[in-house]
Amino acid sequence: MKVRNFKYYIREALKSIFKNRLMSLASIITVASCIFILVFSYCIVSNVGYLLDNVESSLDISVYIDNKITEKELKDLKQYITNLKDVESVSYISSEDALKIFSDSLGDMSSDFVAGLENKNILPASFTIKVNDIANQQSVIKQLEKLIGKGIVEVKYDEEVLDNLIVINNTVGIISVVIILFLAMLSTIIIVNTIKLTVNNRKNEINIMKYVGATDSFIRWPFIIEGVLIGIIGSLITVVISFFLYNKSIEFIYSNMAFIRNWLNFRNVKDVFKFIGPISILLGILIGIVGSITSIRKHLQV
Repeated sequence: MKVRNFKYYIREALKSIFKNRLMSLASIITVASCIFILVFSYCIVSNVGYLLDNVESSLDISVYIDNKITEKELKDLKQYITNLKDVESVSYISSEDALKIFSDSLGDMSSDFVAGLENKNILPASFTIKVNDIANQQSVIKQLEKLIGKGIVEVKYDEEVLDNLIVINNTVGIISVVIILFLAMLSTIIIVNTIKLTVNNRKNEINIMKYVGATDSFIRWPFIIEGVLIGIIGSLITVVISFFLYNKSIEFIYSNMAFIRNWLNFRNVKDVFKFIGPISILLGILIGIVGSITSIRKHLQV
């Protein structure tokens, strides 16, 4: 593409936007509205996933160790578990540490229950195991259960919560993909129909250009650039407004409903929009391009 032609395409696209300002405004609002729904849906899905990740991180596997095991066997066992596929970390909790944790959980009543038990080793030593993904937890558990009687007494985990979280995780993933695909299709359909109105208003101009020998690409490029500009403007408006609303909403919830912060944390606004921001702008550009090409195609068949 020649620089001279490119400048012409930009000039014609801008001229068209201002000349057909009402239709351009309608197209921008359409893009902004559709992408806003997409961003809103992503914020919800993202925070649900974030909540699930936080819950998952607290679902550790507890492996209780035979108190007859030697120091070397304990060290070898820990190394073996650490090397298992999908195991992220292994932490050792001695019998004394387990008693202290139990004592701390009792609060003021701890002295009555724990007095005189400090050196009795009444609680077994254990490993606390974290996996890299909750979906892999079952396979790790099966491998650990094979070690029962070989230094391990019991493998403990919350089976019901684990199964429910896996189902919820998979469901949220499927729903988020479906929503994103549906909204992308809806946005494209709407913007195609909106840009068609603009193109129909200029069909005589397009036909004249065809008759005097203008190539299809020469006619098409101003419309494509116009669609790109509309997509960028619409998506940028959405990203800026959504960024502000998301940030202010979290601040409002935390300041007026402080109790929520004790059990629910929202994703940081920057973490959310460093992903959805560029995606929204790219989607706006794509919608503009597809809408322009689709709308102008039949008018080039002269």
